[in-house]
Amino acid sequence: MKGRSIALFSIRHRRRIVGCWLVLAGLCSWFAAHLPDVLGDHGLVTNGQYAEVQKRLSREFHMPDEPVILLFDRGSDERRQGFHDDLRNFLARVERIDGVDVAASPLKRKGMEKDNAAYALVSLNGSLRERRKEIEEIRREITVSHSMKIRMTGKPVVQEDVNRSSKRDMKAAESVGLPVAFALLAWTFGGVGAALIPLLAGGLSVLIAMGIMYGIGAMGLLSLSVFVHNVIPMAGMAVSIDFALLMVSRYREERKELRPSEAVIRTVKTSGRAVATSVLCVILALAGTLAIRMPIFQSVALAAIVVLLVSAFVNMTLVPALLYLFDVRITFRQTRSRSEAHRGWDVLIRGVLGRPFFGMVLSLIVLTLLLIPVRGLNLDIPGPDSLPKGTDSREAAATFDALFKPPGVTQVLLLVDEKADPSGRRAGADSDKLRLILERDERVAKVEAVRSPLRKEVTLLTVWLNGNDASDAVMRWVRDLELKLTTLNVSIGGEAKYRQEVHDEIFNRIKYVLIFVGASNFIVLAWAFRSLVIPVKAIAMNGLSIGASYGILAWLFPTGRLGLQPTDIAIMIPVFIFGLAFGISMDYGIFLLSRINESYRGTGDNDRAIREGMSSSSRIITSAAAIMIAVTLPFALADVSGVKQLGIGIAGALFIDATVIRLILVPSLMKLFGKWNWWMPFSGRTFPH
Repeated sequence: MKGRSIALFSIRHRRRIVGCWLVLAGLCSWFAAHLPDVLGDHGLVTNGQYAEVQKRLSREFHMPDEPVILLFDRGSDERRQGFHDDLRNFLARVERIDGVDVAASPLKRKGMEKDNAAYALVSLNGSLRERRKEIEEIRREITVSHSMKIRMTGKPVVQEDVNRSSKRDMKAAESVGLPVAFALLAWTFGGVGAALIPLLAGGLSVLIAMGIMYGIGAMGLLSLSVFVHNVIPMAGMAVSIDFALLMVSRYREERKELRPSEAVIRTVKTSGRAVATSVLCVILALAGTLAIRMPIFQSVALAAIVVLLVSAFVNMTLVPALLYLFDVRITFRQTRSRSEAHRGWDVLIRGVLGRPFFGMVLSLIVLTLLLIPVRGLNLDIPGPDSLPKGTDSREAAATFDALFKPPGVTQVLLLVDEKADPSGRRAGADSDKLRLILERDERVAKVEAVRSPLRKEVTLLTVWLNGNDASDAVMRWVRDLELKLTTLNVSIGGEAKYRQEVHDEIFNRIKYVLIFVGASNFIVLAWAFRSLVIPVKAIAMNGLSIGASYGILAWLFPTGRLGLQPTDIAIMIPVFIFGLAFGISMDYGIFLLSRINESYRGTGDNDRAIREGMSSSSRIITSAAAIMIAVTLPFALADVSGVKQLGIGIAGALFIDATVIRLILVPSLMKLFGKWNWWMPFSGRTFPH
């Protein structure tokens, strides 16, 4: 369906279209409100040996998979016997909770009590929702227990605290960002009527997308990461407001000379085409991240694609209908004359086009300075430290590590399968041989062996390796060990193996993501603008803005500048920023290039096309970026460090893109390249059709 047909359909059925979208939003509202109920953990998991070992440890050694850790402090005045009695009573109450089992108790196992502290391991059973209820039941038991200090930690508890904090972070960000976005929209359009349309488009898109993702999660079609709850409103409001802002601005421009119906048709044919091109580029950028085979990337990419598609349909059907319905309220007030509104932009454009080489050099210097800190970008898998200081699960995890984990070592688990053969070789020979080899390794501090109580031919070797589990040296040791053990039936697990698998999955497959995103966007842009030079520059500009945002993160977080908590960058954040910021930045590039291209098609004059395209789009692009920064930057106030990093990273990328790149570098390069901007071999001409 072409732009004219879409516009006429929206005009003829405007009231039905508005009604259908409102009914759909109403139906999705309940499901959207319950989206958190179907979200899992962070989803940063692979289907490698680590997951296999975890399942087997639970089945064959009765070791709980990701247990809850209960940490007890008896105080200096309490006697040991009284402390044990209190422990026994409390653990008995915990075990009476449905779905909860005490997997390991300091009353029955040595090494679980030290000085005035002890810990117990508790396993949770049932569905994700049931496990959350079980955690709440344990918390209630802790609050009514006054005989000793009890704290709770472990991966399930930390993740539940992250989920809670993420919900609070989103509400806080929306309470700040949406009013600021509305104020900026009202200022941009000079009135409330026109400003409401982008905000309504964004709100409906987010609500419907959340409802759809609830259905996907509830039906078990995909494991949904907790980050889905933050990404949908962040990405949805961004692209929806961008698209609607472009449509409303173009409509107001066309209404100066055309009737309402003709202005709607013209808007959909021009701005609608830019929106369609942008949607395709953003979807391809997000689809590329699906190559990383982990639920966190697949579910977040799918959620962003869903909200993007909903936003595209909203802006191509609902927005034109609203423009026609509320024409008077949208266009009756023009804040300033065209000459006054564009005077400041004209001065900037003349300055940039008058000295394009200087503008290019200045922009590249600024971008280079922002890129320099990227060398110090330290990535890590988020854990309890991603929560703010003072959170019980974070403080309990730190205490547990200090008391019960050997300092300076990490744990690698080896499951050895072996059976006695007809020659009489005894079961366990392989594990004994492997243990001797490991003990001779200078990097190994200690090796412990335990035979499975259920399968005598299975031995668990616990290897205490010198070094941090996130260090390159430890991950390299695990990789080397896996290569050396190909002749034995051995599976590797433990925290070090988990981190190595996650690291390798991301870094081994990111090259395919980059190749796919670059090639697919090049093809789309070459087709849209009939040029081979424009796509290369557009992709390079996006890469520079994203790289600059990485530099901002690397400068801010590791050393804790500007009052931020010192922390490494969560390993998934650069991928998120790439997928989301690449798409949003491409929006701005396509909006600008579409106006330049539109002028060039009519005149064939490159300099005039740059001036007219910049003059008509710069204010809108800057306003759109300011609004998007208002939506994303409040996430910098989040409690969860990963959410904070995502908000700052995207806001930084948008700011750099809308200022240094779109206002200075792009026009400078367009001027310097001249007619070669539109070079298309075998087309018979250097300008587009």
